[in-house]
Amino acid sequence: MSDISNLSALELSRLYQSKALSPREVIDTQLQRLEALNPKYNAFYEIDFEGARREAQKSEQRWFNGEPNSVLDGTPTSVKDALLSRDQKSYRGSTANIADDIDWNEDCPLVARQKEAGMISLGKTTMPDFGILASGYSSYHGITRNPWDSSVTTGGSSSGTAAAITAGFNTVAAGTDIVGSIRLPASYTGLFGLKPSQGRVPYYPSNADTLVAGPMSRSVMDSAAYLNILSRPDRRDARSLAWQDFDFTQGLQSARPSLRLGLLLDIGFGTSPDPETLTAVSQAAEQLEDLGHRVIPIQSPFKSGDEDCAELYYQQRCHNEFKQYNEEKRRQSPYIWKFTEHCEEVSAPDLFEATMQMRKLGVQTLEMCSQVDYLLLPSTPRPAFPAELPADDADKLFDPWCNNFLFNISEQPAASINCGYSSKGLPIGLQIVGPRFDDFGVLQLAKQYENIRPEQRAFPI
Repeated sequence: MSDISNLSALELSRLYQSKALSPREVIDTQLQRLEALNPKYNAFYEIDFEGARREAQKSEQRWFNGEPNSVLDGTPTSVKDALLSRDQKSYRGSTANIADDIDWNEDCPLVARQKEAGMISLGKTTMPDFGILASGYSSYHGITRNPWDSSVTTGGSSSGTAAAITAGFNTVAAGTDIVGSIRLPASYTGLFGLKPSQGRVPYYPSNADTLVAGPMSRSVMDSAAYLNILSRPDRRDARSLAWQDFDFTQGLQSARPSLRLGLLLDIGFGTSPDPETLTAVSQAAEQLEDLGHRVIPIQSPFKSGDEDCAELYYQQRCHNEFKQYNEEKRRQSPYIWKFTEHCEEVSAPDLFEATMQMRKLGVQTLEMCSQVDYLLLPSTPRPAFPAELPADDADKLFDPWCNNFLFNISEQPAASINCGYSSKGLPIGLQIVGPRFDDFGVLQLAKQYENIRPEQRAFPI
């Protein structure tokens, strides 16, 4: 069981092609593993035993006929609670959002692309309330735990997605990222996660201009292959980028030489950085410098308080959704209640001003990044915190996102890749940020670092 669970998506594909392994064998093994271990980690809230086995049989026949739908045909994956899928319930992690009498009758673009590619969803994965908590705490799903250490969080909001891949339930899956929800859990669980440029992956329905979806996996190459599928066009997203028939896996091993890499160790606000994190990220920068790149220290243009406008924007965005439920239901999501309770007092001019200030943050971020080719910084200021908490400081729910949300505002691609471990054995993420639309360049640099980074510890499966 553990041998199959250790295989990458592209390794599975090669074994399917050679007929050394079949999708049915893989799916049966993964479902057995999921049934045995999911109670420990709480990665899935709904497991589709029947559907997964049915689709595995179809995939097996396609590989037997030499006609797979894609290179990832038969790959086990999952669907995050935030992503709407036909005939499955989506709760957005909150007890307030329970509507058991309503089924979604349409697949969102990402789910539709997975199905077209022959990928096999094992079910739906957990997320925190309304995707705005930086942990796996959910008033509906309960607590999602980190397979590296079940006493700490996976991070949010792609909490179940991260736990599922880390625990070996599936190989690749998509996270969503409105404020850092791919990179933060990828950092806490030692995965690779890419927040693509805005519009790279079509998204529908969307409730924020900063919302994107992107791949999470154990390797850069798997995520690149998966991005080929996720980025295919969908007419429902009018803001998506014009689709180009481009293979993100081709030339991935050939990062440009002599890049200027900015090193930013402290963003200037939010959670204060942990010394072990700063050491691991600095060492990663040194390793890249040894390859011939030039590392340039970057001074943050931001200071404490600059993030307040963004926090207000995200509070109001969450409140707009949260307020549709009655008070009794809202009080069942206590952290969201507290996070949004003052929002009724915010005037329209105040919110407009905050939105304008947030746009200025985006411009400042682009100006900061224009000094270099790519920016390096910690994916998160500290390693994972206790699983029962909504943030490392329960009174400062927005602070854990401090190293992430700017790049949602600026619409730049940003990836997290593991670069070391804390003294407690918890993963530490290096964040790589590129110019707008240069998703391929971020993947290239991440792959180059993946090739030279210190030996990784075996995933806890």
